[in-house]
Amino acid sequence: MKTLRDDLNSLAALVITEVNTIHSAGFSLTGSTGADFFAGTNAADIAVNGALLNDPALLQASGTSGAVGDNQVALALAQLANQQNPSLNNRTFSQNYAQTVAGLGQSLASVTTEISDQTVVEKMLQRQRDSVSGVSLDEEMTDLIKFQKGFEASAHLITTIDEMLQTVLSMKR
Repeated sequence: MKTLRDDLNSLAALVITEVNTIHSAGFSLTGSTGADFFAGTNAADIAVNGALLNDPALLQASGTSGAVGDNQVALALAQLANQQNPSLNNRTFSQNYAQTVAGLGQSLASVTTEISDQTVVEKMLQRQRDSVSGVSLDEEMTDLIKFQKGFEASAHLITTIDEMLQTVLSMKR
């Protein structure tokens, strides 16, 4: 997970830097220049500049001051998506992101497989333990009832013998 977080943070930081570099060189409809498109430094805090959200006329899409309809900066920003970047091992932003997501998918698949394997092993060990030390509640209940009936029969026999002795003793008197 740390590698994934680091990869996403690096990619986001590079996107922020590249987009802000191009955007800050452009001019808005109001003639302003030098503003960043993105605020933040990495994937955790990347956000569109609040001033642009509040007033889209501040988007610095023109390459020339006062040239309404000039979209040089906007085109340069759009071309960033297809440019290979040396910082990303000559991959585009999309290719790098896809590789990061694929790596996450592989990691998740690996973890899922490991969890599944561990669950199978746990169940197998549980069955083995139960087979060695397992106690059948049905069998134990049957034995308990059998022993109880045996005790009752013994108690009844002793009571009968006691009554017979009492009768024999009372005849002698």
